[in-house]
Parts: sequence; C-alpha cells; structure tokens
Amino acid sequence: MSIVTKHLVTLGTFGEKITGISQQFFVSGKPVPQGSLKFINGHAIHVRAQDLALWRADIARTAKSVIWEKAQKGVELHLTFIVKKPKTVTRDEPHIRPDIDKLARAVLDALTDVAYEDDEQVVKLTATKEYGDTEGVTIRFTDREKLRRSLELAEIVIDENFKD
Repeated sequence: MSIVTKHLVTLGTFGEKITGISQQFFVSGKPVPQGSLKFINGHAIHVRAQDLALWRADIARTAKSVIWEKAQKGVELHLTFIVKKPKTVTRDEPHIRPDIDKLARAVLDALTDVAYEDDEQVVKLTATKEYGDTEGVTIRFTDREKLRRSLELAEIVIDENFKD
C-alpha cells in the first residue's frame, strides 16, 4: 500500500518565524498508529510496519523543513488528526479506530532527532481526532524555553518603555 503525501507548511505569525518559538504544519496522508504488534515465531512485528515507516518519514521530513533547531528543554505538542468518516457511521465524533494514543505515539517518535532529542522532552501533549475530507495531522510544536525567554525579553521592553 502506498501513501500519497502532500506537505503543507504553515509558519507561525507574530514573529514566530523569526524566533522559532512555535511552528505549525500539516502532513497529509492516512494517519498510521504505532503499537499494534503481532508475535511471529517469538518476534514482535508491527502489523503495518511499512506504512508506519513511511508515515513517520513524511512527518520527520516536513518537520525538518519547518523546525530549524532541536529544542533543548521541554516542548508542547498539539496534534489534530483528520480521518475520513466511514460511510456507514452516523455519529458526529470519530470514536473509531485507530486509537488516538497510538496515533500520537507515531508522531512523537517521528519528531525524535528533529524537533527534540527524545520524546521524553514532551511535557504537554494534546491530541484530537476529527472527521474531514483530507486525512492527515496538523502538528503545533512549541519550544517552552524559547517561549520563556521571549516573554522575559518582552517584560524588559515593556518595563523600559513605561519608566517615569
């Protein structure tokens, strides 16, 4: 099975392009979960290993075009997974397979060595699953250390501008 992907990169606003505090980008393609294993002759094999490898590679490649340097400390991630609504489903919310935690795990591992050294640096993670026409994932990445430094600098500028 081949996954066709289209990379739509959207840089942040309000100086984020310059500061690198936060980046947001979309990777289209069918989201592939990480975690479904089969045991064959005592060896754990991922059920969709090839699809997972391609999906993670697409995420990493797109992230590299947006994220200029790896975060050194904590990061926040917000993931929005878009899945197609099955024709037989009538409910409005996508409480369908794949599980959201397995989808998130694939993204976290794909961003390792691109957005951060290791996914243990993720200190805040939010993930949603929605129905839509174009399957994929929107990833919003925030480097908390750069955000903290930027806020400190803003306070200094404000203090200097409002001195008597």
